[in-house]
Amino acid sequence: MTSFPALRVWQQVRRSSALRLALWLSGLFSVTGFVAGLISWSILGHELEQRLIEDAQALANGLQVNLERSGPEALSRSVQALSQINESHETLYFFSAPGQESVGDISWVTPFSGIRTLLPDKDFGIVGEPAGTPEPERDEEMGGGQEESYLAFGIWTPQGQIVVARDRQRVLNSQQVLMESIGWGLGGAFAITMLLAFAIARRDARRVAQLNDVLHTVASGDFQARVPGIDRIEDDLGQVGTGLNQMLERLETNVERLAQVSADIAHDLRSPLTQLRLRLEPHALRSDLPHDTRMAIAASLESLTQIAHSFDAILQLSQLETGNLVLETVPVNLNPLVHDLLEMLAPVAEEMGHVLHGTVPTAPVWVEGNAGMLSQALVNLINNALLHSPEPTPVQMNLTREASQAVLSVSDHGPGIPLEEQEKVLQRFYRLDRSRYRPGAGLGLSLVNAIVQLHSGRLELADNAPGLRVTLHLPVSAQPLPE
Repeated sequence: MTSFPALRVWQQVRRSSALRLALWLSGLFSVTGFVAGLISWSILGHELEQRLIEDAQALANGLQVNLERSGPEALSRSVQALSQINESHETLYFFSAPGQESVGDISWVTPFSGIRTLLPDKDFGIVGEPAGTPEPERDEEMGGGQEESYLAFGIWTPQGQIVVARDRQRVLNSQQVLMESIGWGLGGAFAITMLLAFAIARRDARRVAQLNDVLHTVASGDFQARVPGIDRIEDDLGQVGTGLNQMLERLETNVERLAQVSADIAHDLRSPLTQLRLRLEPHALRSDLPHDTRMAIAASLESLTQIAHSFDAILQLSQLETGNLVLETVPVNLNPLVHDLLEMLAPVAEEMGHVLHGTVPTAPVWVEGNAGMLSQALVNLINNALLHSPEPTPVQMNLTREASQAVLSVSDHGPGIPLEEQEKVLQRFYRLDRSRYRPGAGLGLSLVNAIVQLHSGRLELADNAPGLRVTLHLPVSAQPLPE
């Protein structure tokens, strides 16, 4: 069975530009090789046929010289002797003088002069073979699919007809061997090219998969991810990987500096705000203070409390995003945690004019995590739902288990969040235009998302039609054994 990583590598190989380039080059090489083979086949056949014609002409001219010197009877004896020692029928001889019986390997032939292609049983007959009966050995040599033919040279003189014919089968056999050689050579070269292309594409696909894994890891918030072993590779992908590692190092440094600056600013400003609060609180308790002044001091204290909460959220978010916060995880049963939060926050929701209710399964749902942080995430979600929903709005918190995940959802029937802004609200300090007049700093969902990612989970925003549904997906763990 193919594993998922192997399937992913195969999909990368199929989309590999190296494999596609190799396929195009292999196809182009095969086509050009085939065209070159056809040209070679034609040239080879033409050259071999010219040699056969030249041989037949030379033999015929030799017989003509013999005829002129010694006469028809002497030539008849010479042709008869040549035909008796000729068993392969690769070369055929014919001589016919007026008033004499024809001699040679050819029993009859249509008179002609010069070069001509002759077909057995049509243009001439072979001595000892009935018309229309091919030789078994020659038929086997010809493959049973080619018509036998001869290249002949004829000389017509008053003393008689001289014909010498050479079998074209050698030419056809040579052409066939050439085409088979080219075919096997092209096939072998194509197979080797494809194997090499697949090996190169598979190697590049693995390296591209490594690059994608690093990019996905960085996109999820882990800026410490690097492409391993890229320094030993000096090709184009190696240069891309080296550049990516250098960019990630600078990005990690900048993110750490930015988080540190945010934490330093929040920490430095938190102390004077705390001192200011301590100075204002005694004045707010004075009995001789005018009502207007007391209300102004109370409003200032409330603003200072909100600012302090924002600074606390910035500090905690910076610790979560930079990994400086050590998470002490233990098996957490979400059932009592959700039940306690419902009981604790139901009166708060009632005072704000809302109704908070929820469902908890009977079977325990265990996760590996930090109960305090998980409670903080759920409290932030419920507070957001209560704060941004008009009165009266029911707020629902549910806990379920789906396969290997614990699913926590908080839903309301408020204005919701537009789809195009759902990703943006997870960023620091981002607030919708309609929420800018409400108290808050735009850090609630960012903090929740950081807590969920710290627990190897996933946050999902969806339309509740109407309203917003925020769902937390957390990996479940095994129930701990009793001590």
